[in-house]
Amino acid sequence: MKYLLEDDFEYNFKLVGISCHEKDYRVCWGVNQSLALPLSKEGKEIEVFHKKNNRHSRHTLFSTYDFDSEEEVHLIANRSKSGYLIPEQKHADYLLLIKGEEILSLENVVSDLKKISFVLTAFSIEVSQLKSKENLIF
Repeated sequence: MKYLLEDDFEYNFKLVGISCHEKDYRVCWGVNQSLALPLSKEGKEIEVFHKKNNRHSRHTLFSTYDFDSEEEVHLIANRSKSGYLIPEQKHADYLLLIKGEEILSLENVVSDLKKISFVLTAFSIEVSQLKSKENLIF
C-alpha cells in the first residue's frame, strides 16, 4: 500500500517582480526610500536545491515586520550565481513578497517601484501560476 503525502501550503502573499541591474543593497535602499519601509538584511539566506543541475543556490534576503499591522515584507534576490529562486521569472532580478493585511496596495507598490530611477520595471506576479512557488515558503 502506498501513501501519498500532499503538502497544501497557503500562498497568501502578494509578489512583485523587479527588473534592475543594481546590487542588492542599493535596490533595498531604493525600495526603502520609495515605500517608506525599514527593510534590513537578514543574517540568513534562502537556499534552494535545483534538481535539474543538482546544485544549491543561495539568495539574499532583506526583511521587515510591522507588529501593529502584522505586515511582513521581504526583498529577495531572484538571481544568484548558481540559479534562480523562481526560474520561470528570469526577467525579475528581485522579488518583493508582501504578507499581511494589505496596508500596502499592490498597484501603489508597483507604481512607486517604477519611479525609482535605476529600476527598469516592476510588475505584479500571480503566485498561483508559478510552478516553483514552494521556493517562496521560508
